[in-house]
This record gives sequence, C-alpha cells and structure tokens, in this order.
Amino acid sequence: MKKMRLIGVLTPALLLGACVTTRPTSAQVESCRAMEGNMGLQTPHDHGEMKGQGRNPMNLSHDRCLQILRNAQ
Repeated sequence: MKKMRLIGVLTPALLLGACVTTRPTSAQVESCRAMEGNMGLQTPHDHGEMKGQGRNPMNLSHDRCLQILRNAQ
C-alpha cells in the first residue's frame, strides 16, 4: 500500500517537472524578431477564442514569441 501511495505522489511530480519551458534556439529568437518587424507585437483578435473554442495555433505561437522576446532582452 505504501508503494502505491509513493507512486501516486511521485508520478505527478515527475510529470510536472517535465513541463518546464525550454530555452529558445537562436533560430526561434530570430524568427520572433522577424515577426516583430513584420507584424508588430499586438495581441491578435480571435473570435473563436472569445466563443470558448480554445486558442488557435497562431495565437499560441504569437504568445510564445512574446515570451521569447521578453526573456531575450
């Protein structure tokens, strides 16, 4: 019984430890800088997200670029 409890506690801890954001590559940083130069850093307007349909891939990559550029400075 103790073994099952230990597994039940350690498994989520190990999985959460794997959720850390990795450091961006230089190619990702350059890609985000190019996006910033072309489109700016304004937050995109998404009606699907407003209707509760979840985030679309463009918004997710835009948010990731904002995070990369914020940490790169």
